Amino acid sequence: MRTHFPWKRALHSKAVWFSLMVTAAFALTAVLGPWLAPQDPYRWGASQADLPPVWVTDGPKAPQADFPLGSDRYGRDILSRLLYGTRTAFFLALLSVPLAGLVGTLVGLTAGYAGGKVDTGLSLLMDMIQSLPGIMFMVMLVLILRSVLSPSWFHGLIALVFGFAAVAWVSLARLIRVQVMVLKAQLFVEAAVSVGATPWQIITRHLLPNVSHLIIAWVINNVPAVILIEAVLGYIGIGVTSADSDNAFSVISWGGMFFSGRSALNRSPLMVVIPSVSILLISMSCILLGDFLKGISRPEAQ
Repeated sequence: MRTHFPWKRALHSKAVWFSLMVTAAFALTAVLGPWLAPQDPYRWGASQADLPPVWVTDGPKAPQADFPLGSDRYGRDILSRLLYGTRTAFFLALLSVPLAGLVGTLVGLTAGYAGGKVDTGLSLLMDMIQSLPGIMFMVMLVLILRSVLSPSWFHGLIALVFGFAAVAWVSLARLIRVQVMVLKAQLFVEAAVSVGATPWQIITRHLLPNVSHLIIAWVINNVPAVILIEAVLGYIGIGVTSADSDNAFSVISWGGMFFSGRSALNRSPLMVVIPSVSILLISMSCILLGDFLKGISRPEAQ
């Protein structure tokens, strides 16, 4: 089996270029955030609270050039917090999506190829997880992990990673399981079995390459999902750090900006608007790139 990727079509696709540029900007912002931020995002002061963005000149306070997007009620620079929050979102997506993809791939390949009781048991496990309300199950896992781990921002991030991965892998596993069940009935797999290929060789050399386009599309489509989930959980106070903990200001995330900005929409609407626009751009780029990958030609037997 050999896969054919339409490189010429990709290079001439505006959707692909838009997706790549947004993704590259997202990654560069995450890496260069500390150098791009005009202020220390943790520094606060009452005299700098609720500053308007530089283009608003008729408010109760005059804008300051050092705070291009204004400040929040604590006097912290919104632009700097947005840049630092990009690092948190990028780190969260970089850990949780590949972890969920790895688990889903392993389970899907095993269930689809083994069949029988193995398939029945794994399918039952997937049914049990998928029957639970996804967001509520994730919240429960995050809260349980936080009660076990120390209340640090790093452990809060790890709790979100495992909470997302524990729920998200099921959709990929089901997708791969069905595709593998179709592929293993094809002649090229039967030919590999007839010449003495082991199950490991069949899975790694014949089945995995032919479901790789599904895995890539799934990963791309779930990057904005995990970022959005972090924002939603942060909005209700269950983000990287708990809203009522001593570490509430020890890490910056878009979800934390939503939580801080929900009570200050009249004074600092950009605290909610800017992260929302960022999530929208990332979602659009991933959806467009995912749709392109879904539309490419499927693997063909050689």
